[in-house]
Amino acid sequence: MELKFVEYGSEAYLAAAKLRYRLFYQPHGLDESIVQTGEDAQDCHVVIEQDSQVLAYGRLTQAGEQFSVYQMVVEPAWQGQGLGRWLLKTLVDVAEQRGAQSVHLNARVSQMGFYERQGFEPASEVFASVSTGVPHLKMERRLKTDAP
Repeated sequence: MELKFVEYGSEAYLAAAKLRYRLFYQPHGLDESIVQTGEDAQDCHVVIEQDSQVLAYGRLTQAGEQFSVYQMVVEPAWQGQGLGRWLLKTLVDVAEQRGAQSVHLNARVSQMGFYERQGFEPASEVFASVSTGVPHLKMERRLKTDAP
């Protein structure tokens, strides 16, 4: 099993987009184009692969001093085996290396416990995803700073 940083548009990125579509959007009858908007071309993309099959994906976006994790997904047969923790730790480490004071994400309410165990805290009321209607909430993890 291997964790890799991948380029937007690469074969591994496209395989991750199919995984994201299948798990997040297809059940809601949305078009596959929803996962390839081009808005994430400059982001940090990470996959976990085994035998060239993408098992997990996550991305880190930076807008000014704001760092956000998006679209974390793990193939259902591989959930509960630490892949999500590995991805999230990697993305948070990248944010910290880039000087982030905190990292944000929008978590499905059903996954709130997972993110709390990784040091994230609720930072909003529950809201419905614009695209799917699935209940989410914003969560935040404060990072260590060099300040005394």
